[in-house]
Amino acid sequence: MSISAKIRTFFARITGFLTLPVTTVLVLVYLAVTISSLVTDQLRPVPSKSTLKSRYGGLDVSEAYDDLHIISTRPHPYHSHANDALRNYLLRRVRTIRAQSDLRDSFLIYDDVTTSGAWTSAFGGTGSATYFQGNNILVKIRGTAESDSSTPPSAVLFSAHFDCVSTSMGTTDAGMGVATLLQLIKYFATHPPRRTVLFNINNGEEDGLNGAHAFLDHPWINNRSHPEFVNLFGSTFINLEGAGSGGRPLMFRATDLRSVKSWKNVDTPHANIISAEAFNLGIIRSYTDYSVYTSAFAVPKPLESDTFAPLRGLDFAFYRGRSKYHTKFDSIPFLEGGDQALWAMMEPTWAAGVALANDETDSPLLETKAVFLELFNAALIAFPLTYLLTFNITALVVGPISLILLAVAESALARSRAAKRQRPTFSPSVAGDETESSSQVLSPGGTVVDEPSAEPEDHHIQPMVSRSRWIARRPSVSSVWKHGRFWIALILGIAAQAALVAGFVNLSPFVVYGYPSIPILSSFTFAILILSLVLSPTLSTTRFKLLSRAPTTANVPAWTSFRTLLVHGYIFTWILVLIATVSITQFDLGGIFYMASICNGLLWLSAVICAIAGCFGIAETAELEVIQVSMDDTREPEPAVAHADDEHEANERTPLVGRKRLRIVKNKSKAGVDPVENPQPYVLWILLLLLIVPVPLILVSHMAIFLIPSVNQTLIDGSPVMVPYAVISLLSFIASLPAIPFIGARRVHRYLLWILGFIWVVCIGIAWIPWSGQWAGSVEGFEGGLFPFSEQAPLKVFFQQKVQLSSSSSPSAVEDTNAKVVTTLVGPVLFLERMILPYLPSYLHSVADGREVRCSERDIDERKVGLGHCSWETFNAGLSTTTLNVNESTMIPVPSTMAPSTAAKPNKDHESTSWTWKSTKNPWFEARVQSKTFNSSTNSSSSPSGARFFVAGNNSRACRVYFDRPIHKFRVQTIDPTKVIIDEDAGWEVQRGYESDSYNLVRLWSREWDRTFVLDVQWGPSSPGITTSSNVHSKHPQQALSNPNTMEETHSGRVACEWVEYESGMIGMSLSDLSSSSLPFPGEDNINQVASGSRMPAFEEVLAFLPKWAAVSKLTDGLVEVEEKFEF
Repeated sequence: MSISAKIRTFFARITGFLTLPVTTVLVLVYLAVTISSLVTDQLRPVPSKSTLKSRYGGLDVSEAYDDLHIISTRPHPYHSHANDALRNYLLRRVRTIRAQSDLRDSFLIYDDVTTSGAWTSAFGGTGSATYFQGNNILVKIRGTAESDSSTPPSAVLFSAHFDCVSTSMGTTDAGMGVATLLQLIKYFATHPPRRTVLFNINNGEEDGLNGAHAFLDHPWINNRSHPEFVNLFGSTFINLEGAGSGGRPLMFRATDLRSVKSWKNVDTPHANIISAEAFNLGIIRSYTDYSVYTSAFAVPKPLESDTFAPLRGLDFAFYRGRSKYHTKFDSIPFLEGGDQALWAMMEPTWAAGVALANDETDSPLLETKAVFLELFNAALIAFPLTYLLTFNITALVVGPISLILLAVAESALARSRAAKRQRPTFSPSVAGDETESSSQVLSPGGTVVDEPSAEPEDHHIQPMVSRSRWIARRPSVSSVWKHGRFWIALILGIAAQAALVAGFVNLSPFVVYGYPSIPILSSFTFAILILSLVLSPTLSTTRFKLLSRAPTTANVPAWTSFRTLLVHGYIFTWILVLIATVSITQFDLGGIFYMASICNGLLWLSAVICAIAGCFGIAETAELEVIQVSMDDTREPEPAVAHADDEHEANERTPLVGRKRLRIVKNKSKAGVDPVENPQPYVLWILLLLLIVPVPLILVSHMAIFLIPSVNQTLIDGSPVMVPYAVISLLSFIASLPAIPFIGARRVHRYLLWILGFIWVVCIGIAWIPWSGQWAGSVEGFEGGLFPFSEQAPLKVFFQQKVQLSSSSSPSAVEDTNAKVVTTLVGPVLFLERMILPYLPSYLHSVADGREVRCSERDIDERKVGLGHCSWETFNAGLSTTTLNVNESTMIPVPSTMAPSTAAKPNKDHESTSWTWKSTKNPWFEARVQSKTFNSSTNSSSSPSGARFFVAGNNSRACRVYFDRPIHKFRVQTIDPTKVIIDEDAGWEVQRGYESDSYNLVRLWSREWDRTFVLDVQWGPSSPGITTSSNVHSKHPQQALSNPNTMEETHSGRVACEWVEYESGMIGMSLSDLSSSSLPFPGEDNINQVASGSRMPAFEEVLAFLPKWAAVSKLTDGLVEVEEKFEF
């Protein structure tokens, strides 16, 4: 063989459409995309100071990081003294920035201690209402266009909240957002924007998005006649949030194209429309101020009194490490990335904010919904959803028509060439049966000829032209399989993934929490294995050797098989595009299917390329790699190979050697060189692979990078266990689909299949089989596979302690109160009962003393579905109102180190009032009720009844009232208990867009300490079934009704107050030292604070004895809730 022939043979072997080259290129493409996606998904280093000054307008990351340290000093929830101290620090920082600015006349600060409002809220459950007194810090920097135009453009809003939950330091949620806003205020103070910029550093987000609600009720926003009214109608906002612990923040949802386009100015964009759709569909559960700003009646139009509209904007938040969210791990020492994470939030907010603040365009197209996605942390692709709809409609109509026309043209040209050569041909465009009758065989070149006659006297065999494919005949099994195997593989692949998800959910539901790589690897390898085994099965005429090198689809040329699978893949994506079009037009959910549109376009383009190549005769007769053995022959024959230098060169008219039936059909060359003049698809299949596989894989990998970290730890927050596994399986299966045409035409190499099978077995074994030993993280009491929790991925449990008050059983003991103290932890019952509770001394004491202890998965909060709760009683006896007999076993919470004073109670003038109901005497709160008819009601028997509640908490500014029978209206005021002044003409309105006619819970929040809430309520008209009683108050003399009428309606419910402060979390606040006036923040002027602390021994016990692989978070507004039932 000549050198040139050897080179051609070598080239054919490495580029031919064969198993080894196809497997190699597929593996390289998958590895390249995966590695590049992971490498680019990293935090960028903080630029040097010179770069920050020259390129970023003087942003100071070091200063922002110092602010973040101060913000993260201690827990600072809304109803805590630390919150007041932090607010004063932030207010002083803003005033310092203004003092150093040259824009003092255009730089306005509003210390909002006047705005209050009421609204319905989803945080307290169905029928929950909130009254909230805001204390936001607003900063306004007027834009240059405001003075240049009579109708100034809409402003740009920047928002972040400075409060945090009581169980974390608030570093990520949302200290980094506040530190970023301080730097932006400093930037715009020296770089005047074109549009007015408004900053809402709000308070109270964690307990119901209250700060954002209060912002909408501020006179700058809703009072058109206010001299400083800010036009937010049609404006854009950027909301900064945190639901993790550092890492790369994600722009995970946006209202319109204008907001998204501003993100194109970001150096390292991280965004995808899929995250927004996941929020809309409830896959990811979380609430941010974004939902308040985008409400239908958020802001008014300047010149129209009855026109309101939502704000337009985007949500930018941290999302990784959700197991640390709202726990002690949300702090500086555990922050992933440190100042790099802070810069990852600061740079995009600055880039997008500057673009919005100086934007001069006003196109209606920018107000439409957008489809957006990033590419390798370097570029953002964004376009209107209407463009996607247009593309889909065009693809649905033009795509099939064009392919049909090309197929007809290709078939006509193939028949023309065959007629000229006077021989048959395989035309891949003809949708017929490639399997000929048993009297026909295939020549080494791939052409179809009749089998030689069996007559012994005639040894000369003349080839005959095969029957035309256009002859109508009954489909054979192989023909049905040829066109059905794609769909069978699809169905079986989905079924296999569903079975795998069911296995994880039932056998090892929490392994994804700490080790998401295990379900990822098992799902992807399983998908490839199932597709490989299904697409190349055994047929009756085929000798099948498991994991053999050669594909075993009988009598189907490899290239024809590839094109068949390509066409069916196109049909599948066409169906998905049809579904996507319906979802866009009917449900406005087009973003979730944009990948289907892209894949449909790529497969259409690939089919067009193949058809055009077929028109020119490329790969018209492709090589076969089929071992075909007669039914009565079990021998493994040797390949029949004809060489170019044989004495008699073989051609289409050469008799078959030995005059025997040909049992093995292969190419003339092992490299796949066809003996006929038609060229093989050497470069073509590589180009098609690079067209079909990488792009979908890039899209899937970018989805997986943010979607899996977003959902893998949400099951502990109450999301269904199946969700993270379903997401992983779906992404893995989608990632395997682009390889189907190549797997089906040229089976994956057996060595790779062995490797994938080994990986799958190892992953399943680690996850499902119970192991013990240090390597498996084994914990006593755990009987599953790999232990899923660790210090890096701690199990989150939710804490609350309740004190239920009632009168002493002795009627004469009016000075005594009975208190039942119950501690509750919410989480997976399996881990709570076996591996956490045994470490808590109070639980062990309760068990030893025979007190009430129970664990159940019933009666759980609707937001914690799938979890359970364990409760144990630590105290249940009479409690003196003058002394608290606190010891380690009772776990009684102390509301204040100060003794209860009359300042926390209603005015002494009310002592002579005839009360309908009043609470027992206790150190936590005092509540009293008066039956009352308000001006809006008449005195008729059908008038709705009403009542006035007085509620005052000791060292608390958060209380609530539960109603067994929902109320119809409510209004709230707060008063100084030393001088009761009640506005009888106060309105009953709630915030526009948040009205309701039924409330069973009213949550009360005050910005000041030691204030009394005055809650007026009205019940609706009487209805059948309302409970009545002739003497419902005879149990307790001090609760007797002032009006002894019989057969009147009974109103019942509970009054409660909340506490969040505990000693270890308030270190340095000097709350226990009555003579101390020192403050925790450096450089802050002394201010008067309530010198009173509280103690929560039960919570301190959980912090001290919780295993290192677990962390505690709050269950609801208060760590401690003290309640008492009322009935009148």
